[in-house]
Amino acid sequence: MKKIVLVWISVSLLAAASLSAQKKTDILLKFSQQEKDTRIVFEAAAPFIAMTKVYAAPTRIRIDFPEPFNMPVQKDLPFELIPDDRSLTILLKEKSEVKWFNLSAPARLVLDIRGKEALEEKQPEKQSVAQVSSRGVIIDAGHGGYDFGIAFGNTSEKEISLSLAKELSAALSRKGRKVFLTRRVDQYISLSDRIIFANQKSPDVFISIHSSASGNFFIYSPRAEEQGSGETSDSYALSSRQKKYIGKSKTLSESIRKALENEFKTDIKRREMLLPILDSVSAPAVIIELPSPQFRDYGQQMKTRLVNAIVNGISEYGQ
Repeated sequence: MKKIVLVWISVSLLAAASLSAQKKTDILLKFSQQEKDTRIVFEAAAPFIAMTKVYAAPTRIRIDFPEPFNMPVQKDLPFELIPDDRSLTILLKEKSEVKWFNLSAPARLVLDIRGKEALEEKQPEKQSVAQVSSRGVIIDAGHGGYDFGIAFGNTSEKEISLSLAKELSAALSRKGRKVFLTRRVDQYISLSDRIIFANQKSPDVFISIHSSASGNFFIYSPRAEEQGSGETSDSYALSSRQKKYIGKSKTLSESIRKALENEFKTDIKRREMLLPILDSVSAPAVIIELPSPQFRDYGQQMKTRLVNAIVNGISEYGQ
């Protein structure tokens, strides 16, 4: 009788070990490149993604997974993958800045990789005044990446702002304007990075696009009063950079307000506020805050009306 029990236990242990050895989580790898930005996405079960850890260096990324995994790998990737039992090492071809975050529906780990050259964003040396004053427009699509902004249903502020920024860029380019976007893809960009980018480009106009929590339009421009000392003002030199553009920022905001009001036949609220993204830019600067997606449908017709109105407002300001 004892022999039978021992044999049964041995077989059970072998079966359990075999099942354990076979158990691997399936991971789907996707990647995309746009200009100097690379995005790598790992899709898997939500608990698996939640327990995954990332360790990043300028040329190497190590990802530690909570259990063994299966991952079909494409050929000719612009980076090298070295898989292990429960980890994956990514070797990059150049020094880069790496940011990562988890998203849901579906669960996924997202790596945003920006090369060293893109980070520096240097101006050409010894530019003439004529070269710098190129009638450039910077369009800042608010939020991005793990920062969704205001969301309603399946629509988020980050998606609306990026889509509108791209269409506005195309419309202004067709009119011969030079346009720069602070982001072209769904990625997180810090406030300080947006400000640095804007001031490096020396634009004639800076427009940041957001959504409000209400059904109203709002146009914000910098307030003309001086700020007190503090960490925020010390970090961004708020009043000094925008001080000489206060009047032009107000004129720009009024031109866009009138254009939107004429298009949508509704009261457009204009306010002056102390906001780092406005006060820190060395150019006429405004924030356009659109109605929440809860109150407006941002289909193609709506986007076309918005783009036409904003372009008209910018054109009116420039005359």
